[in-house]
Amino acid sequence: MKNLAPGKSPAKLLEPPPPSFTRPPPPTLSYEDFPDIELIGNGTMLDQGFPYLAPFCPTAPHPFITHDVTEHDWRQFLHDIRIAGSLSPTNRIVSGVLPMAFGFGLILGLFATFGVENHMRRKKKGPVSQLIDHWNHLFFHPRFMHIALEKGPRDRHSRRGRPQLIDKNWRLVISYRPHGGGW
Repeated sequence: MKNLAPGKSPAKLLEPPPPSFTRPPPPTLSYEDFPDIELIGNGTMLDQGFPYLAPFCPTAPHPFITHDVTEHDWRQFLHDIRIAGSLSPTNRIVSGVLPMAFGFGLILGLFATFGVENHMRRKKKGPVSQLIDHWNHLFFHPRFMHIALEKGPRDRHSRRGRPQLIDKNWRLVISYRPHGGGW
């Protein structure tokens, strides 16, 4: 029930800590190096979330298996990101009331509400980044992994040197993090 309310802060999402944080990484796993993998978001706003599936990786077995990341861990992580990236009920009220307070008419008020909501959604990168930092520190780093939140393509130029079309969706980049790595 703790994760059903949209727009929760990272501190509220992590209180109490998810069970994943209390499970120590098994010392028997190899924690092998793997190429960077990424998961493309469902849209241009963080509240649209990410597909609830493991990102494609050309290596076998999948790094999630060799690094002790269960399906439940990954789904909880993605769910928390979506909640942290959503507007809170207070945000929604402010976006609806603000245009009315300035005396906008119905049509102009609807456009203003849409604009205010979009502005507030763009500000959600900070809370989502804080949440990812907590997950990295308490769960992924002990498992020799690092998660980064990025937007747009990693390589901004095609092979022929021409700029690619900019992808505006959010991405999670999962990379190998050697023990003691400097993140």
